[in-house]
Amino acid sequence: MYVVTNRNLQPAQPPEKRFGKRFNEVDPSELRLAEVDKVDGSWRVEILPDREIYEGEEMVASEAAFLKTQQRMCDNSLNCLVFCHGFNTDFEGALEIALRIQEIYQDLEVVLFTWPSDGDGPTSYRSDKREASQSVYALDRFFEKLADYLKKYRDRRCGQKISFAMHSMGAYLLEHLLESPIYEGETLLFDNIVMIAADVNNPGHVDWVDQIKFRNRLLITINEDDFALAFSELKGGDEQESRLGNSVRNLNSQNATYLDFTDAKSIRNAHNYFTKDDPLENTKVKEIFQIAFSGGRAEQGLSFDSGTKAYRVT
Repeated sequence: MYVVTNRNLQPAQPPEKRFGKRFNEVDPSELRLAEVDKVDGSWRVEILPDREIYEGEEMVASEAAFLKTQQRMCDNSLNCLVFCHGFNTDFEGALEIALRIQEIYQDLEVVLFTWPSDGDGPTSYRSDKREASQSVYALDRFFEKLADYLKKYRDRRCGQKISFAMHSMGAYLLEHLLESPIYEGETLLFDNIVMIAADVNNPGHVDWVDQIKFRNRLLITINEDDFALAFSELKGGDEQESRLGNSVRNLNSQNATYLDFTDAKSIRNAHNYFTKDDPLENTKVKEIFQIAFSGGRAEQGLSFDSGTKAYRVT
């Protein structure tokens, strides 16, 4: 599994702490690439050099990583999911979530984008918001590089899909990208974009959500009983309003497909209902995320609530 990050490198630390809680020493937009694996319960993290040889040609390491990933996708009929975590997630926590996605969902190649979320509990909420907003240039550089490689090697594509999913405060990072003058529609490279339990304001979300470009679906999930987003709303302040991920009001985007998990069996007050065991006891929940992460039409077969303008998951 490849990891792209703007976290600071900690070469003397154990693999699961190889990247820290601060920005890259050069600049918050500076990216490092690593290849990771978990063997017998222990993480292995290889920081990739700037350049390497692939198929007899010297190239930047990210280009070689792209070609290796593309080849695995073609050889094994895999789709690709780029995943961005939320707040209160240190490097090890981000690795564990990405690994769980790869273990739970079939035929997926997962690429993790991790930003310097503190992982120090609820008290780090405001600092994590600042770090998410400052990671916009790093995320944009990642998307631009990925789009460049997809264009350069389009003749090697084998029909597999690539999607982007973000959890919780990861959507706040995307919002800031969409509201930034640097955004030039780079998200069009993705088949699906999946916003899970989005920790962003519900009021006014249409203004930026309707600017997102994509190939197939923009899916926004909601759980009105989400305990973490209820806590988030208590932070108050002029900028903090009802959260998109736990409200069925104002679901008016012409761009988005809203999925309401509120009354689905086993969801209860979950904030993470895509990798946690209890919510996934509901096979319908797992099926929906499998389709969403694989670039498909996840709302098919669900009943549409014309009052909330959301598809209901049961």
